[in-house]
Amino acid sequence: MSNKKTVYFLGAGFSKDAGGPIQNEIINTLLSDEFSSKYNSDTVVSDQLEMFKKFLNEIMCIPESHFRNISLEDVFTPIDRCIADGKSFGKHSLEKLVVIRENLHLLLALSIQYCVDKPNNNKKYINIFAKYINDICENKIGCKFDNDFVSIITTNWDILLDNSLNDAIKKTLSSNSEIKLAVVDYCCYISSLKKDDSIKPGLLALGKGGYNIKYLKLHGSMNWLHCPLCQRLYVEFDEKIMMYNYEFYCRHCNKNYNLRNANSIKLKGNLLLPTFLKDLSNIQIKLIWQNAGIELSEATEIVFMGYSLPAADFEIKQLLSRFVRKDAKIKVVLFPGDAVRIDEEKKRYEYFFGDRINGDSFIVETIPNYINGLVTPVIE
Repeated sequence: MSNKKTVYFLGAGFSKDAGGPIQNEIINTLLSDEFSSKYNSDTVVSDQLEMFKKFLNEIMCIPESHFRNISLEDVFTPIDRCIADGKSFGKHSLEKLVVIRENLHLLLALSIQYCVDKPNNNKKYINIFAKYINDICENKIGCKFDNDFVSIITTNWDILLDNSLNDAIKKTLSSNSEIKLAVVDYCCYISSLKKDDSIKPGLLALGKGGYNIKYLKLHGSMNWLHCPLCQRLYVEFDEKIMMYNYEFYCRHCNKNYNLRNANSIKLKGNLLLPTFLKDLSNIQIKLIWQNAGIELSEATEIVFMGYSLPAADFEIKQLLSRFVRKDAKIKVVLFPGDAVRIDEEKKRYEYFFGDRINGDSFIVETIPNYINGLVTPVIE
């Protein structure tokens, strides 16, 4: 395998077969009768849904019959612009807009959870992919090459792959006592919310003779919370901690500054929402984006799965433009079916990557089928 390195770039479509909604399905999920009936006994969620509908109707002047056709960027961008500039929006003050945005934040997370938790979703392929990635990273131990052979970059918020990668690592550690530490490496500074000893920085795992799996989540994650003061990132696996109703506070700031659970250190969700004004000011998010650029610059091959290269993702497009090498091999896994859609997606990639696209670049296949065909490379 020598100096070859593959970066897998995953979009929302990667989780589609496991129940994850693509972006234009989120509002439809929130407005569905099934979603409302599931949470009709939860007054907090019911109030958030009502606030969302009123904002669309009374402030944005959108009739209810058009709700399902709205793009999330059209909702969040004006809110974010007003918050960034310290302005009001209609009858809503700046403070009210912040509350509305936080409520929408949680509703989006709920809609993802609702879709993923449906029975009979196919999650097996995610476990297979996690094992494939883990096997490559584990086999690096003791090899003569210093470089990483694989990493993952994603725009997804869901934690399906996070949990599968963590489970794959646990199986390796339980079967190989010589490996002292292996971790899912988010490529930023993290702490465990509940003091889980397996949640450690990737460099620590390497220093102990173990291995890390680089998993860079450009838009944040549902199992992350951050401290507004020190900007530490708190992580837990198997739990969507940003959706908890109870409150967490930064234990480090509590200890260092004796703040007694002040609001200034109350942990918050850390998702980058669908908007044309993405806030990349958080230091951990900056680290992730910086490291994503490094991963792309080292990649000899980039495989896009479930990502359509939409025009709205201009921040990601500038990242790809700046860091993808001229000699990098580009592969794009395209979901089969609609010939018009496939042709449109092909053209977006052809126009963007130019000569790096060739006849072998496009693979029209379901993601589960593509993953089932992956063969772990030999590392010597």
